Amino acid sequence: MEGVERYKVRLLSHNTEWENEFQQVKEELLTCWDKNIIDVQHVGSTSIKSICAKPILDIAVKLKSIKDMNADRLAHYGYSYCGPQNKNPHYHLFVLRGNNQISLRHIHCYDKSEGEYDLLVGFRDYLNTHLDIALQYDNLKRELAKKYPDDRVAYTQGKEDFILSVYEKVLNMEE
Repeated sequence: MEGVERYKVRLLSHNTEWENEFQQVKEELLTCWDKNIIDVQHVGSTSIKSICAKPILDIAVKLKSIKDMNADRLAHYGYSYCGPQNKNPHYHLFVLRGNNQISLRHIHCYDKSEGEYDLLVGFRDYLNTHLDIALQYDNLKRELAKKYPDDRVAYTQGKEDFILSVYEKVLNMEE
């Protein structure tokens, strides 16, 4: 993975090597937390085959118990533990950084009770099967990247309404 400088936005065309890298990371995660893992999924834009993405691998892990997650085990592979995210004790983040603090991988860990895990997987699956919606997302991402090349927070906020609209579609499909 090439990665992106902290707070910056850089998009690349889809790369099939991202799936191979995911498989490698999945094996590392299973080695670290095998008995506590329910599921591991490649999520985020690098998992959507028809769109551009920041070259940062996003991986979602559903755990039997977030309390039983041993954060030190991922440190062996070079990950920094960022703690609970968004004031949510059921969602923790790990980041792997390269030289000059370039973000390479984000490991999103969710307790089995946290529904966001299913939304991330559903978002990926929805865009991989609805190419017209994926193209809309791709266009939005490119627009925002041009507008906010040095402000990843604004870039992410600009995608929020679109993402929430897809989450709504995912939830309606489950009913």
